[in-house]
Amino acid sequence: MIRPPAEKSACFSGHRPQRLPWGYNESDPRHDLLLERIDIAIMAAIDDGITHFYCGGALGTDTWAAEMVLEKKQEIDGISLEIVIPFLGQERRWPENERARYRYLLLSADGFIVLEPKYTRSCMMLRNRYMVESSSRLIAVYDGEPIGGTWQTIKMAIERELSLDIIDARMVK
Repeated sequence: MIRPPAEKSACFSGHRPQRLPWGYNESDPRHDLLLERIDIAIMAAIDDGITHFYCGGALGTDTWAAEMVLEKKQEIDGISLEIVIPFLGQERRWPENERARYRYLLLSADGFIVLEPKYTRSCMMLRNRYMVESSSRLIAVYDGEPIGGTWQTIKMAIERELSLDIIDARMVK
């Protein structure tokens, strides 16, 4: 896959379902509100010339954002999605329905890259760094707590002076 330059690329970061008030209940109205906000952020990025999106493929925000980019690909020419897999088998312990969603994302994306052959203590940070260094914008779903991978990714994006579109997960209540 030929990757566009960083100025044409955006990446996603955000919490997994267990860190959100509704957890895995995607029929909760707050989930729909979050999806609307992610959609607005994706469209704003596209309007600003972003054509390539990086997604880490994790449960929750990553999955929802990737699914939305795939929808945009059907509507808008030139949009591409790349999944950045931190290690082979990241989905191994997920429920079967989530593994099926993940397989669909991998098959539907324009490409994917695997960063580590097996889990390491640093593989998630390596994934986040790869995405930030390849992008000019970060779209993040963040609850304001200064802990975890999303917080670290936001800090990296600030250091690299990326454009930030932070969706406050606390406001989706």
